[in-house]
Amino acid sequence: MESGDYQITMFVFNIPVTMHWKGLWTLFIYHGKVVDAFIPEKKSKCGKRFGFVRFINFLDAQTTISRLNGFVILGCRIWVKIARFKGRREIWRRATMQQLLDILKQRKWSYLKEFFIHIKSWSEKIVFSKRVTWIEIFGVPMHCWNYETFKRVAGKWGTLLSMEENLSGIKNFENIEMLISITQLKKVEEVVLLEVGDIKFSVSLWNFSGRRFWS
Repeated sequence: MESGDYQITMFVFNIPVTMHWKGLWTLFIYHGKVVDAFIPEKKSKCGKRFGFVRFINFLDAQTTISRLNGFVILGCRIWVKIARFKGRREIWRRATMQQLLDILKQRKWSYLKEFFIHIKSWSEKIVFSKRVTWIEIFGVPMHCWNYETFKRVAGKWGTLLSMEENLSGIKNFENIEMLISITQLKKVEEVVLLEVGDIKFSVSLWNFSGRRFWS
């Protein structure tokens, strides 16, 4: 393997306190093709900040050392060298779970926030008390087709989160699908009585796993 054929990690020492990992990335990207940059929360034994920058090849890493080793930024002189693990050069090392957690915390969970609304560290004490499921409802009389009615029906098991379509433009009054949050684990499959004034209507409900997506 030639020197320019593999990625290599650089060790950066004495990083300014105010510098973010993005700033470290920006500083090094001017001198080569950067793959990743990381500044752990912990400091060195002498209280200095340090970090790692991964380059796409060894030649870019060598060029960066000649240009940035001893460079002064924000009042701090940084030292740059090829990272060594266990006394030898390595292309990259597998991060531990704690290191991955440090990366997520440092970046303020930005990656996970693209997929989740709330983020909380795992604990053995966490117990899931709710689940989300789609239920299908049959038998609601046409003159009762409104949001408050379906919210009331869903309230028997949990909280109404969403409906399959806009009620103002609906054409089929036979059944409707609702997304609800419930606490019970067993499958919803019941017939309930819906009271409208002095009249009671039998309404059937059950949840299903095969969601039919709409455009």
